[in-house]
Amino acid sequence: MPISESHAMSISPELQAKIDALEDERLKAEVIDVLTGPGKKRASDEAIYEAIVSGHISAAQQRAQRRKWRDDEVVAFTAHFREQKPETYAEFIRQEKDFNEIEATLAWDVRRLILSLYPGLDESDVTGLFGKFRDYVDSHLI
Repeated sequence: MPISESHAMSISPELQAKIDALEDERLKAEVIDVLTGPGKKRASDEAIYEAIVSGHISAAQQRAQRRKWRDDEVVAFTAHFREQKPETYAEFIRQEKDFNEIEATLAWDVRRLILSLYPGLDESDVTGLFGKFRDYVDSHLI
């Protein structure tokens, strides 16, 4: 039984077919939840469906376009961080080791350092390198 069959009465057959044709089960569930949930709708079911699906596609495209950080780039950033800001680097390692969490001000300092080494990166790429750096610290340094 399609995920949305139990809600077919409140959704047009044409829209139901579109929902059933979606491959992503979580996306199907999200569309059904929004369309059948409580609350006043300020748009047609079709417009809501299109907005959810286009947002999902846009997010997937953005994820696909993010820079893929290579291991040697992460290692190079680690060396740069250690050389440029040794006290901050040591504090980062300590927080990651002791708490598996980084204080916001320290995280922003690291992000600024990333931008100084790689000017012009967009926020998602900075976040990507920051995450890869934390993974590197977890697996190689602590």
